[in-house]
Amino acid sequence: MSNLRGLWRKEIIVLCSVVFLADVVAGIVSPTFSLYAKSLGVSVVVIGALGGVMGLTQILAAVPIGMISDTRGRKAVISAGMLFFAASSFLYTIVPDVYLLFPYRMLAGLAMIATFFVGMAHIGDIVTKQERGLAIGVYSTALALGFTIGPIIGGMIAAAYGYAASYYIAAAIALCGFALAQFGLSNAKSVAKLKSPAASLSSKLGLMLRNPNILVAGLANLVFSTVFSGAVTNFFPLYAASLSIGDAVIGSMFALRAFMSMLTRIPTGLLTTRVASKIVMVIALGLAMAAMFAIAINAQPVLLTLFLAVEGVSFGMFLTSGQAFVIEHSTEADRGTAIGIYSMTGSIGATLGPFVFGVVANLWGLAMVFQVTGLLVMGGIVALVFVNAWQRRTLPVR
Repeated sequence: MSNLRGLWRKEIIVLCSVVFLADVVAGIVSPTFSLYAKSLGVSVVVIGALGGVMGLTQILAAVPIGMISDTRGRKAVISAGMLFFAASSFLYTIVPDVYLLFPYRMLAGLAMIATFFVGMAHIGDIVTKQERGLAIGVYSTALALGFTIGPIIGGMIAAAYGYAASYYIAAAIALCGFALAQFGLSNAKSVAKLKSPAASLSSKLGLMLRNPNILVAGLANLVFSTVFSGAVTNFFPLYAASLSIGDAVIGSMFALRAFMSMLTRIPTGLLTTRVASKIVMVIALGLAMAAMFAIAINAQPVLLTLFLAVEGVSFGMFLTSGQAFVIEHSTEADRGTAIGIYSMTGSIGATLGPFVFGVVANLWGLAMVFQVTGLLVMGGIVALVFVNAWQRRTLPVR
């Protein structure tokens, strides 16, 4: 409890408030975007590509944005991210050509890197080692709370006034988050960064890629991103709608999923102080695999809600333990770069997943998307265990 009281500092409260608002925006948009795109006459293949282009943007931008946050400070990057959220949410409503959705989704991809991942690096900078597990749990809980409230707001407004109205609200919330970041976060720079000269992109990447722990975390994140960014966000709403489940109910299903994810995060953060983060990551992947297979063979709304909630639990566990693992194995001077690499590898799954799943849905139906996702996660677990065993055999004993 003393650690919890120690986290009630202005910088932490403001940062958690900013990322909460950012995830409210993401929560408003994510569950309805594929339905909105479909209402504009977009095919499921293009809907998958729209999800994939966000991941491609994050692959290309994650490491540079992380490095900018290492050298220029976290505040400027987080503030810019909130502006990107505001701009993309508003621009969704101005679509003279549906293909303009692609650059708008790219802008949203930049926003996610600049807020969620750089915010996590900032948490790692401003808390002590003893506070770290709980702080990551609190930060992740703020994200989950935002994504709990966001789908409720988005679903209700979309059902009553249309998709555009919900995106206007999202843009306004993002502007509030920008103001809070701009006036509430500090410009403090890393002591380690001030004492050492700036490293080049190639030298930093070389250093981080030689860190096997970052590579293991990246592999796990790549696999898990196919679940949420690939199957759940882009295709679960379409699957539910095909079963005659309405927009408001779909929003509520996502809200319950996010709530269950939120409940998991602080306990997971505390757990990582006692159990190796890597073990928690594997358990989370196992739960996600089971949820995907279960969704694929069920059509009952209650059961789908239950299995989506299980996926939410797995997401909360993985998000918290994965970020804790990366922060544990990076320093303040290169933490933004490490988080950027972690995000980049996850974005590979977020890019390939929607493209592949769009084709799968078009050829074999929406239910097959979740079966394929379950198989991919199963393969990822096997690969992760193999890489971990290989590491233990090849790394020198210290």
